Amino acid sequence: MSEIIGYILSIDAIFTWALASLVYKWGLGKTEPKANIFFRLCCVSLSTLVFALIFGNIFFLRNLNSTEIFLFILTSIISGLSVTIGDLFYYKSLKKIDASRAYPLTQLSLIFVYPFSFIIFQEVATPSILIGGFLILSSVFILSSKDKEEKSTNLKRGLKDRISEDLVVGVLLAIATAFCWAISYVSYNQARELTGDIFYPNFVRIFFAMITIAIFGLFQKEYYDGFRKENKKLLKYFISIGIAGSLSLGLADALFIKAAEINTLVLTSTITANTPMVQQILSIILLKEKFRKRFLLAVVLIILGNYLIIFL
Repeated sequence: MSEIIGYILSIDAIFTWALASLVYKWGLGKTEPKANIFFRLCCVSLSTLVFALIFGNIFFLRNLNSTEIFLFILTSIISGLSVTIGDLFYYKSLKKIDASRAYPLTQLSLIFVYPFSFIIFQEVATPSILIGGFLILSSVFILSSKDKEEKSTNLKRGLKDRISEDLVVGVLLAIATAFCWAISYVSYNQARELTGDIFYPNFVRIFFAMITIAIFGLFQKEYYDGFRKENKKLLKYFISIGIAGSLSLGLADALFIKAAEINTLVLTSTITANTPMVQQILSIILLKEKFRKRFLLAVVLIILGNYLIIFL
């Protein structure tokens, strides 16, 4: 029964992350990445505090010695900073390539999560999980590859060099995002193991990230653009990204870590690597992005991968 609950929490995270990625793409069409980072962190800090006060267990501090409290704060800071740096990379990636191409690449975080889980948490990956994960990651490359028609169109328009440069930069930023997010999830899971709670570590990591960006923003004023009066007309975009961040970074991340507690970080990370399929469907429906024929092949690989993971 507990495993089923873990699967349900993973599915919730998948849909929340996928939908949030589209909101980010929509909002970034009118705003700049740096302007969104601080505004979003302020919204998420508030929401994670509310979630912690309602659902968290503050009494975990009674059971920790000074060394464990230090490790809790350290892992939370590492998680908060790495997820924020990763988000900045992701925002910039979305400026270069479309969401249906950028988001699948971020799921390469699975490659980085595996070794960390083996070394830090002594988790074991069964052959079915490894093979299933390989099939799902194969679908990632299929979803994020460039169409022949696109290449031909760009060449005819004389945009080949610029498009190619944007594609390379966008892909590299997405991969950097994957690495940072992997570090964040591993650190967050470590904080959860120390405390036995998922909500207060989430608040602490986001709060430290917000403070860091607030200080850094003193030297780069564009981080505060979301709060400037002259950007009042863009407020709906900032608020939308703030709400999406609260549901994604604030709640879905916590549910993901809870699922990892139930089903291990390796298995949960492998399951949530399905997020690009959901994101692709939502991109086509909501953002009217192009339907790629190779999407059907990716779906077949994802279904096969999930079958191996869950039923074998």
